[in-house]
Amino acid sequence: MKICSLSNIGLIRSKNQDNYLTVYNKNGDLLALVCDGIGGNKAGEVASFEIVRYFEKLFKNNHGFKDDEEIITYLKYHVKVASNHVHDLSLKNEDYEGMGTTITGILISSLGNFVINAGDSRVYGLYNHELVHLTKDHTLVNELIDRKMITKEEALSHPKRHYLTKFLGVYDGLGADVYKVMNRYTSYLICSDGLHGYVGEDDLLKVLDDSELKIAYKGSTLMEMALKAGGYDNITLIIIDVREEEDE
Repeated sequence: MKICSLSNIGLIRSKNQDNYLTVYNKNGDLLALVCDGIGGNKAGEVASFEIVRYFEKLFKNNHGFKDDEEIITYLKYHVKVASNHVHDLSLKNEDYEGMGTTITGILISSLGNFVINAGDSRVYGLYNHELVHLTKDHTLVNELIDRKMITKEEALSHPKRHYLTKFLGVYDGLGADVYKVMNRYTSYLICSDGLHGYVGEDDLLKVLDDSELKIAYKGSTLMEMALKAGGYDNITLIIIDVREEEDE
């Protein structure tokens, strides 16, 4: 398995509110997360960092899982614990009031692969020269699209297109979607909206599906594409190639 992880403040923002994590447990399972601090709220970078730090300490001491149910229960429970921790911090420090973050990622385990998601960052899977969007954007406009109240084209310029409907930290008891995905993808891309919001899926696929490119170059190429598109937001990405290959 090969991994490339990158984060960039972009060209406009004064802070990078994104944080990311790749960590193995004692069984050799991989947890990879991208957390994007909610823009406009206080201390988004603190919220995203606290979630990442919580899971880093937790997961590296995990000894593995016995079945799918244990994995899903584990992830759902600890997402809520981490979210409540962020909420508690926001109540104790007025500088952190209202802070929150998205969480998106994947657990690649000996039992299969499991997606975690709350917010508008994304997990993509590459399979048979196709890029599959494995998460659902938790946004107001996506709900309106599902209800057929607006079209995808109208969503692109909707004044509330950045409004999130699911996130962590802002209130007590918040959680995330957790579910198993088909174990067929040769690689995964986890990214904040600083990448997928400005680089189209056709362009993402073209880079990720290029067998001639090393994984580090794929990551740097995608980052450069997001910056060339304006770099309007923080940009974070993790590419995971799950194929068993010898290092080049």
